[in-house]
Amino acid sequence: AKNAYDRTADMMAHFEKLTGIDYPFNKYDQTMVANFQFGGMENITATTMADTEIFFADIDYGRNAVMDLVSHELAHSWFGNMVTCRNWAELWLNEGFATFMEAVYREKLFGREDYQAKIRRDAATFLVDDAINKKRHGLFNQRAGDVSSLFDNSSITYSKGGVVIHMLREQVGESNFWKAINLYLTRHRFANVETPDLKNAVEESSGQELDWFFDQWVYGVGAPKLDIRKSYSSGRKTLKLTVTQTHSPANLVPAVFKMPLDVEVVTAGGKKSQTINISKRVETFNIDLDGAPKSVAFDVNEKIPLKTISDRNIQMLR
Repeated sequence: AKNAYDRTADMMAHFEKLTGIDYPFNKYDQTMVANFQFGGMENITATTMADTEIFFADIDYGRNAVMDLVSHELAHSWFGNMVTCRNWAELWLNEGFATFMEAVYREKLFGREDYQAKIRRDAATFLVDDAINKKRHGLFNQRAGDVSSLFDNSSITYSKGGVVIHMLREQVGESNFWKAINLYLTRHRFANVETPDLKNAVEESSGQELDWFFDQWVYGVGAPKLDIRKSYSSGRKTLKLTVTQTHSPANLVPAVFKMPLDVEVVTAGGKKSQTINISKRVETFNIDLDGAPKSVAFDVNEKIPLKTISDRNIQMLR
């Protein structure tokens, strides 16, 4: 119990600080039970956990996985208990946030790289499953009427959900994001929420119009595949990037994913960073440089993990 739960108070204090909202109930218990069908269940003030999960806290390689479970269920006190999804189609608002908060606590404890590693693993889990899943749906789940299969595609509701919230954080910036979360939770305290409630709070706090973001990442299905061709003109000192979206459009899969993609170019004279705003199926971008590129990297800060990129060697032109 000590190995599993000793950080609970620290988690609670961190979540209170980030959301700006005190733990909303009068107590918090965590109970281990045998023969439980889930890893954990966030009953209000009294989370239930499977003993088979908690036992891993006694093993070095399992301790952080138990920490994730404990922080996930505690995070539901804000995301799922204090506010809760209006219907099953909106379940991602509960589970996506709880999964994201696992990474947020890791960030506090171990630093940014560990946070990014957790987000990266969640993105990979979704992308692998999305490649083979024949029953795909968006985060807003139009298949939710079949409650018996609600948790069959957990990589969408949990893994993708957490990553999309990370991407929203990156899109609007740290201060605007947590300001929006406070507004979202305060406005809907002890009430039901739908995706537009989150969108409205983030738009109000950031001043950004985010229809495009929610349309493709929440209501849409799948993830983009980008093929990037690179060529450098020594005469013009210009790097040309031709970006082609190669994923197959389908029902709810956008033909075009819009995204700001950071590009980092290293030359003999140093490093240059520039953001290209992708908005077409095939698009060309030019980046002026001080000399020939030694390397070109995309999304080095992992702001958009839900993508795959194939990029080719730089073609050197006169």
